[in-house]
Amino acid sequence: MTCMLTLADISGDTWSEDITAAPKVLGRSEGADIRLDHSSVSRQHCRFWVECGDCFVEDCGSTNGTYVNGIRVDREKIAPGDTVVIGRFELVVEDKQRVQVTVDLPEEPRSRVLLLDQRSEERHLARVIHQRMTPSRRMSLPGLIVNVVYRPSGLLGGDCFDNFELDNRWILSVFDPMAHGVKAAMNSALLRSELTRWVSLTAEPARCLQWINSELTLMGINDLYITAVIAAWFPRTQTLVYAAAGEHPPLILHDGIVRNVGEAAGGMPLGVQTGEHYSEQLVHLKEGDRVFFFTDGVGEAVVVADTPGITAVDLAHRLEQTAKLTLPEQMAQVLANAPADPLDDILLVGCEVTAG
Repeated sequence: MTCMLTLADISGDTWSEDITAAPKVLGRSEGADIRLDHSSVSRQHCRFWVECGDCFVEDCGSTNGTYVNGIRVDREKIAPGDTVVIGRFELVVEDKQRVQVTVDLPEEPRSRVLLLDQRSEERHLARVIHQRMTPSRRMSLPGLIVNVVYRPSGLLGGDCFDNFELDNRWILSVFDPMAHGVKAAMNSALLRSELTRWVSLTAEPARCLQWINSELTLMGINDLYITAVIAAWFPRTQTLVYAAAGEHPPLILHDGIVRNVGEAAGGMPLGVQTGEHYSEQLVHLKEGDRVFFFTDGVGEAVVVADTPGITAVDLAHRLEQTAKLTLPEQMAQVLANAPADPLDDILLVGCEVTAG
């Protein structure tokens, strides 16, 4: 079997590279066989090769580590379907022959969308839009491994997660419109595209929420309110600073116990009223600590019959029950009871502090 690595960058750029018997070094250096020019990638980060018919990846002592399916590895066998995270980049291992067969199909198959009725087609299109805005994925940031699970409801909404680098910190954000429809989705997309500018101007999550709230209320869009959480991650000090607007703050799992369940939301949803004040929280984390961002739709997956039905409380209980699992396994177990066709978008983002 001939395998290949495929990179789908967040900018939309895509390339593929064959894995061969001769080892190929991936890194930031100009002399690397596979070059990814970004500060999150070491000069010689890792190498890929084929040995006795199997494909392998080996870390070359990188700063931020090499991850296979969300688990940090030194040397690991890889196969089609595996995901390798290197810095902020995600590479998918694929069977080259299978990909080539797909590319060389003599006739393009009829689009399944054309076979759907109008309502089903709208739901399918909404699902595609949602998955493009917030795909389920794993990524590695400095000092933090991030796992995103997103299951759209099929109704056009706008739950989304975004992250980007800014100076000496990384910004993590979650938005959840309190409505559905094209207007909600478009407004969520606007917030996502403008977030970099707002954060650059204010440099603080709480101040950023105040700016967004002011602009939304001035726009005068009726009945369009958005809950949000914005956090800044400082890898050098392992510090997380966050602020919330109408959403429960991220849950902090330390030594198997959620430390901040029931913490105040910090302010009204965005767009409700001008002059709203948002409070800010700072927490120092340690290696192995986990942080979970989530939207209301998660409640459908974790609600327990004998509890008040408050998403944060039920989610905290489920996180404590599954704390000994790896992060991807824990999140899969937490959402194991999620309905196949949820009424609301399910967005759960798990972050684990690493030694890097």
